[in-house]
Amino acid sequence: MTLEPDHEHADGSLRDWMQSGLFAGVDQAAIDALSDRAHRLELPAGNILVRQGDPADSLYFLETGRLRVLIETPTGNKAVAQIEAGEPVGELAFFGGGTRTATLQASRDSVVMVLDRASYDAVVAAYPQLVPAILTAVTQRLAAVTAKTPPMEARLPRVIAVVPCGSSRIDPALLGRLTDAIRKTVPDDRQVMLVRESDVPPGPASAYQAWLREHEARRGYLLIDASGDPEWGSLVCRNADGLLMIAETGANPAMNPLEQAGCAAIEPPNRTLLVIRAEGGQPIRGTAAWLTGRDPHLHHHMALDSEADFRRVARFLTGRAVGLVLAGGGALGCAHLGIVRGLQRAGVPIDLIGGTSAGAAMGAAIAQGLSVDQTLDQMEAMFIGAKAMRRFTVPIHSLLDPAVFDAELEARYGNADIADQPINFFAISTNLSTNDLHVHRRGALWHAVRASGSLPTILPPFIDTDGNILVDGGVLDNVPVVTMRALKSGPNIVVTLGEAGQVWRIKAAYQSLRRRGQLIRDLLLRRKADSDFPSIVEIMQRSMVVASRIASRSMLREGDILLSPPIVPGMQILDWHLGRKQAEQAARYVEQQVASHPELGGLANPSA
Repeated sequence: MTLEPDHEHADGSLRDWMQSGLFAGVDQAAIDALSDRAHRLELPAGNILVRQGDPADSLYFLETGRLRVLIETPTGNKAVAQIEAGEPVGELAFFGGGTRTATLQASRDSVVMVLDRASYDAVVAAYPQLVPAILTAVTQRLAAVTAKTPPMEARLPRVIAVVPCGSSRIDPALLGRLTDAIRKTVPDDRQVMLVRESDVPPGPASAYQAWLREHEARRGYLLIDASGDPEWGSLVCRNADGLLMIAETGANPAMNPLEQAGCAAIEPPNRTLLVIRAEGGQPIRGTAAWLTGRDPHLHHHMALDSEADFRRVARFLTGRAVGLVLAGGGALGCAHLGIVRGLQRAGVPIDLIGGTSAGAAMGAAIAQGLSVDQTLDQMEAMFIGAKAMRRFTVPIHSLLDPAVFDAELEARYGNADIADQPINFFAISTNLSTNDLHVHRRGALWHAVRASGSLPTILPPFIDTDGNILVDGGVLDNVPVVTMRALKSGPNIVVTLGEAGQVWRIKAAYQSLRRRGQLIRDLLLRRKADSDFPSIVEIMQRSMVVASRIASRSMLREGDILLSPPIVPGMQILDWHLGRKQAEQAARYVEQQVASHPELGGLANPSA
């Protein structure tokens, strides 16, 4: 395929835009004068048209391609909108005589018609009737822009370049199966097309862009195989919205030139990595090597013998992935396992799991592929058998000795890496070093669970390899819905612990609170305290449960489903012996919710 640029002057399209857009109603002679003075600018993907703060001394019209609107923030440029072909660019700043309020970057190979201020002023001097027409049009345009809220973050890539990773090769059968899975996932009115180089008529780069505009307008998703000819691959990547990188287990992970071109053209939020293995039973190792240098927004493990994996990836690509958000709450977190069991029985998929504290611990086990019963066995062995939360120490760094707790976590989760889990997972902790949330998506799984459950004063903080001081995620976000929403589009099942209206009262009067002398004697005599007063652990965790219930209601959005399973009567934060009963009760609760709430039942087998 010949990919030479097309330098033919396209002033006809500019005249058409002027007559129907900003300059509607203006004399034809004035329009001809403006279009004759404009010049054509080719802007490759990734190049900057204007920068925020630049003088607004030119008017632009986007003939082909797409521009990304970037706003400078303290943490870097943030994409807030995009401009499609056929739209004017920068007209408000140009006519207002100010400076550019945003940076404009080509997200695809683009062609821009440019009219500088000197040329515009010369035409206005000859045709003064332009002024009132322009003022009216600019006022209308400003009103429309003000009323419009461009949710850039919510826009999913619909033109997806598919590239091989390292020494991997793209299996045509794999792409065919993935395309079929996407077809079964999207609504009937959106077509899905798999495109190879042979499907596109030969010609210059402009011919491909014209073909792309035509097919993009009437299809929901285009999956374009960019492998093969290097020029073809580069062209596809420069004119795509998303990058799908295919990695085969056992291949060399060193980045190839096509990947490098794709990553240069497409920003990390729109990159996805698929790690392919032959069978679902094969162990997953070494994913971190595939992540290096590619910086995908998400990665997915896909077994060729698993149609469920293909359907899951299709849901992610089309914005229909189901997230499961699990709150912290100690032993009450066994309810999460019942929720999982109920969802599995109902056929509701779980595509990404995120949790805090106990929610992180339960979610990590499920993400590993453990069954509900296996996870319950592990929790009982850890908290009842080993008494991991019952070993006190000298209260300098914490009240509890973390040695048994850490050893149990390491034994339960092994040397597993978060990136190697068959189900996507993240955990939340609070970073005291940066005074912010810490999202665990890489590294040792047990480290993430340990950090997320490090109750201040109860357990010492966890110190990661970068020296960050990490404590329980519930301090800042016990229900990480916002983090889940930042990672994917689609519905979220949000599980909080503690029913609305549930009352926690104790029988003891305040005056019966044991004083210092009594406590010391009981400790020295190894006498078990007989008191109804809640422990420090119970108070801390209960406080986070209350906070999560209040916060979760305001964080929910359309499509999210809030589940608050009933708690076993009298069950407290440390009552791990009631864990199985709590899980069973939560599973029955889910069955009732599926039967009575169509939005939850509607998630069952969404792509079957």
